Amino acid sequence: MVTLFRVIFLAAFIGGLVLAVFSMLHGVEQARRKKNRTRKPSAFFNLPAAAAFAAGFGATGYLIASRTALPAWSALLIALAGGGFFMAGMVTLLASWALRGVTGATTMEAMDIQGQPAVVTREISLEGPGEISYEHQGREMRVPARGLDTRTLPAGTEVVIDRVESGVAFVEEWAVVEQRL
Repeated sequence: MVTLFRVIFLAAFIGGLVLAVFSMLHGVEQARRKKNRTRKPSAFFNLPAAAAFAAGFGATGYLIASRTALPAWSALLIALAGGGFFMAGMVTLLASWALRGVTGATTMEAMDIQGQPAVVTREISLEGPGEISYEHQGREMRVPARGLDTRTLPAGTEVVIDRVESGVAFVEEWAVVEQRL
């Protein structure tokens, strides 16, 4: 029975490590964005938290099962507590560092449209913002826009969105971007 638990704990530990590497390679936010664009990321229910639980459960359980003479049920309870401890550490890390500043759909949309081609629909000048239009997820979007430099961009000019700040897109003329490429 103890040997079976050792195998289970070792498999959980290795599985946790594999999940951790997968989440590092693919990212927490990318996986969440593809699945559901309207909800904020959860610090509790995500791949890194599951990986931390599995690795903590497996490591703690294997050490208890292989180094002590405790009964299997107590090794299992201690392993569950160890997994919970590791998961709490990962949740704390994600909530305080990795997921801070993620505010929902508007932040995601701003990141999604960076580098997006657009067309100036109302002249952009130094006197005030103009307007651009672009296609996003099959819909035509119109947003206020400012230029990155001091040039006036007349209506009809092709531009590229550099960033979005406070609902205003900062754009650069496509011809300038094309020269850098």
